Amino acid sequence: MLDVDYIKVNGIRFRDKTTKMKLLLTMIFIVCLMNGCSLKQGTLSIFGGEFQRHMILAEQGNADAQNKLGWMYVKGKRISQDYQEAIKWFTKSSEQGHVHAQYNLGQIYFQGKGISPDYQEAIKWFQQSAEQGNVSAQNKLGWMYIRGQGVNANNKEALKWFQKSAQQGNVDAQNKLGWMYVKGQGVEANNKEAVKWFQKSAQQGHVDAQNNLGVMYFKGTGISQDYIKAYLFFNVAAKTGNQNAKIKKTLVSRKMTPEQIRKAKDLTTKWLQNQYCWDADMGHCEKKADQGDADVQYNLGIMYDQGQRVPQDYKQAIKWYTKSAKQGHAEAQTALGRVYAHGTSVPQNYSEAVKWYRKAAEQGVANAQYELGLLYAQGQAVPRDFVMAHMLWTVSAISGHNDAEKNRAIIAKNMTEAQREESQKLVNEWVQKH
Repeated sequence: MLDVDYIKVNGIRFRDKTTKMKLLLTMIFIVCLMNGCSLKQGTLSIFGGEFQRHMILAEQGNADAQNKLGWMYVKGKRISQDYQEAIKWFTKSSEQGHVHAQYNLGQIYFQGKGISPDYQEAIKWFQQSAEQGNVSAQNKLGWMYIRGQGVNANNKEALKWFQKSAQQGNVDAQNKLGWMYVKGQGVEANNKEAVKWFQKSAQQGHVDAQNNLGVMYFKGTGISQDYIKAYLFFNVAAKTGNQNAKIKKTLVSRKMTPEQIRKAKDLTTKWLQNQYCWDADMGHCEKKADQGDADVQYNLGIMYDQGQRVPQDYKQAIKWYTKSAKQGHAEAQTALGRVYAHGTSVPQNYSEAVKWYRKAAEQGVANAQYELGLLYAQGQAVPRDFVMAHMLWTVSAISGHNDAEKNRAIIAKNMTEAQREESQKLVNEWVQKH
């Protein structure tokens, strides 16, 4: 009998039959060659193993396998591309409540892959996925309500879904939310709020948001007029290929001195190198942090943590992370949780790690949800609880965390049906609450 392989996740061993299947397929390949079948047929036996495993599980009703099978048909992975088969398996998975399959099925109907576009069906599946917390589906719903695709145009409904998606970090939703505040679509116009969302999106690399932020600085709308920063953001967006930003960069440069342009180009370099407190010298940066700016406090924490523009100093990093985290800054809370979990310059303290990871997880930070799940899986400062671990990894996976997706699939193999049902119940409660 062939041995069963094991996967170890943070010290916990989970059974996995991948190695067994690979050895079995290798034997089939050898027998095939010995009996005169073609090299192509033998190769299909080996490389079709992934498809075969998913097919077996999918036919048994496994929603994850059905979703993966649908994706393989979409991509033509290991098999011929077949959108009708993809729809079939995505539908089976979606009807079981699989959040990613619902989004994938919505995309097929929206894009008209292998079928005529059907916005009403797309809305139906995006809605179900969005209600489970899928940020991409939430963003898609926002756009469909803005454009009136499959539904009557409704700015307030669009705003609702863009807000949900933006608050969990979707850069496109953040940028669109900024424009809705500029235009007063579904909400009272608020340029300061618009700047806030443009900044969040721009900092994550969204080119249109960078251009939009440049416009706000150029006009002094919602923020003090600043040609240097306007040039900075137009320049950053232009370097990524935004033609509109190139034109605006030329326009703003005509209002600037050579020294201002030099400074703006220097800031562009710092921005592109991901340096923090890029808009001021260190003295001014620390002054803003001392005045209670949570974003700057978090940025200072990163700088001291990584030794960027300052000597590496973990004590200073913890100081600024803590100040920011206590003000509710979700990313600072995640960073602080990591410091205590890993024992970086402080005694390892899993209770503190759980405390800060939980605060960030409840604000929708996928990495904090993932790390908190690990602590439940390991039983660190909390009772070992596979249901809680699976729930947290599922919530994290909904936001696109790949390791969470992998771990939840592994741990599910060691759970009873009742435990998996309890996890899904907790996921639904979590999504509704947060």
